[in-house]
Amino acid sequence: MTTSNIFLRLRGGAVASAQDTISAQGAAMAQPVEPAGGPSPTTGRASHQLVVSFLTSGRVIAILGFFLPASMLAWSVMTGASIRGSLSEYYFTPMRDLMVGTLTTMAVFLWSYRGFSDRDADLRADRRVGKIAAIAALCIAFFPITPRNDDRCTLAQCIVGGRVSDLIHAGGATVFFLCLVAFCLVLLPRSVVNSDGYRRRVVLYRMCGVVIVTALVVIVVWKFLPIEVIFSLGRYRPIFWLESLAIWAFSTAWIVRGLALENAINDSFTMNQPAQGTPRLNRPDVAPAAP
Repeated sequence: MTTSNIFLRLRGGAVASAQDTISAQGAAMAQPVEPAGGPSPTTGRASHQLVVSFLTSGRVIAILGFFLPASMLAWSVMTGASIRGSLSEYYFTPMRDLMVGTLTTMAVFLWSYRGFSDRDADLRADRRVGKIAAIAALCIAFFPITPRNDDRCTLAQCIVGGRVSDLIHAGGATVFFLCLVAFCLVLLPRSVVNSDGYRRRVVLYRMCGVVIVTALVVIVVWKFLPIEVIFSLGRYRPIFWLESLAIWAFSTAWIVRGLALENAINDSFTMNQPAQGTPRLNRPDVAPAAP
């Protein structure tokens, strides 16, 4: 069994080999690259490290997604402060630096996310959506909403004005969440690894996408509710919880996808390179083969 035998089920039920559909840092790097001077005993290890780098990038994105809302909630609980009306409102608390830093880090990893192979234009959407999400995350981080009853402004607000900053922030948040929807409903199901449990993973990806869409719809509806209803239910902080739920849903889908891809690449390394001593990723119970 070679790496190209790891099949991915694409949208519409079509099946293609991983060589064409799995990400460049996945299947392509699982194949040993022969240097100009001939095979090297370190080639397999180098390919292994590249794959580890790719998987780590995806894992960091998911972990940051879980961490951001949880850290805001933990601060409110530990300090006795009330939960803010939305994640954006934490910009005006001591959590501002952590919020901006987390969003910026997430943007860096989303921008550097390589996505699928360049061989198929349809499969480059992963990379493009990642870059769009990265820009949107930076807009959220550096163009905050205007605080209530406070005339102070951030550098960005002083330059573009509070109203423009609000619009950029709202636009960035909208685009960011729509990118998460695109990943869960379209891109992740299209690249699901055709191995045991792949149907369940497709269902999970789409369920996460539906959760994000539902949260966004409820947030929009909330804006148009009568003011009496908003004041009555606002104490439950629905926007904060809906935003957190949407981000956690995306992170769950991303973690599951990463684990499936990791297992497929592990199997490929084991089958393809038994004599090169390439270790299995995160499998301490499996000893590498003797060189």
